[in-house]
Amino acid sequence: MADELQLELVDSNGIADLKDLGSSDTIGDDPGRFKLGEESTSTAGEEEKYEKKWVKYLLILGTPPPLTSRQWRVFGLLSLAGMFTHYDDTLKSVGVEQIQRSLSISDASISYVIGIVRLGVLLAIFLNLAADRLGRKPLLLITICGFAVMTALTAFSMNVYWFTIAQFFAKMFIHAEYLLSNISILEEFDTGTRGWALGAVSALCVVGSGLCIILYGPLGGYPYGWRILYGIGVVPLIVLAYLRRNLPESRLFRSTQVERGRNYEETHDDNPVEHVTCCQRLERYFRPLKEIQGHYTLLFKASMLLFVYGFCGYPGQFFMFKVLQERYKYSTLEVTAITVGGGLVSIFAYVSAGKLSDRYGRRPILSVVYFLFFAFLITFYNSDGGFFTVASWVIFAASMFGLDVLNSTLVSEIFPTKCRATATTIAVIVGIIGTVAGIFVEGALYAEYRDHWKAITIVAIPGFACIGLVWLLPEPAFNDLSSL
Repeated sequence: MADELQLELVDSNGIADLKDLGSSDTIGDDPGRFKLGEESTSTAGEEEKYEKKWVKYLLILGTPPPLTSRQWRVFGLLSLAGMFTHYDDTLKSVGVEQIQRSLSISDASISYVIGIVRLGVLLAIFLNLAADRLGRKPLLLITICGFAVMTALTAFSMNVYWFTIAQFFAKMFIHAEYLLSNISILEEFDTGTRGWALGAVSALCVVGSGLCIILYGPLGGYPYGWRILYGIGVVPLIVLAYLRRNLPESRLFRSTQVERGRNYEETHDDNPVEHVTCCQRLERYFRPLKEIQGHYTLLFKASMLLFVYGFCGYPGQFFMFKVLQERYKYSTLEVTAITVGGGLVSIFAYVSAGKLSDRYGRRPILSVVYFLFFAFLITFYNSDGGFFTVASWVIFAASMFGLDVLNSTLVSEIFPTKCRATATTIAVIVGIIGTVAGIFVEGALYAEYRDHWKAITIVAIPGFACIGLVWLLPEPAFNDLSSL
């Protein structure tokens, strides 16, 4: 192994700088045989950091810190992919009225359809188990290709069953993609810039949601408009799948694999060409689950936070476009104007939340944002449809964007690299189970009251408990992730 790789020490902890490993590197499931590319020819020391001049014109990114060329490449590739996965994911919520009419889905059934679709996230654990063994890069390529296929199948849905199955697997791929993208950012960026980086990527991802809403304005009113919009979303996903071949493996994952390789060689010196049985391969595949040992209490606390947030918050998030059209009687073009205009304001919450949490810590900022989220969710669903409704929606949306960044950052940072993808996925799966439970309870309350808005309000009230649950987790903002 030492002959295959030249490592550079870039800090006092001896963390390997693997920036010179090319995009053609491959890592197998056998830690004794993975290939890490050619020897590095770079000089010792840190890679030079610099600013990209054109980035300062993207106001939603705030003031970007200087980054290395490798970090800029990771940032760009993951941002572009996120834009178009968000486009497709937003379409299901924006076009729910048209999808219901086209596929004959009743109001009493739509909550259950969406709940089943969200259960697709349960299968994401199998993709992210592989990511903790094989690497982030190969799984990110698989997820975007799989999501493109499922999006295309959704466009041709002939009935509710076809739509549900296609979106079930689309949800599996998109959530694995989302988690692995966030983890790659956190493992590649330095302490003090991780929050900004994740917030900036998330802010650019919302551009995809905005594009979906803009296109929905003129096309959403047609019977097959939602099908056309799904079809439009497939093309950029295919292009990005091709471009993603140049995405480098994350720095921390590579250093972890190097250590695994050394440990493997130390215990297999007498048998360099070992036969690996099927059972051994399965054991190595599921090893990240074993490596979570010692972190069960932490995993339980993180899972409870995401469960309560999903249960109490998701019904309000999903039906927010429906309430504008059905209760407050806004047209599709008016919904587009409100969401684009308000979204342009609230989108700054992504970078702001990330930068503030880099400076003051994840937990204090999360506590404030959780309060704003649930307070204005309830306000939005119980207003009069005028200016106050629009204003409350903007704050509700801004806090929702902020929670996307802060929850992802906090939960991913508290686990070590060797099991980060697996542990984070388990916590998120519990959170998704919470969203499914919440949407089912909302459906049951709707059957009782025949009023979505009252049902959503009842479900949302316990969500204020998230403010206390945040403080049960450790503060990771000021820690070097390589020390975990």
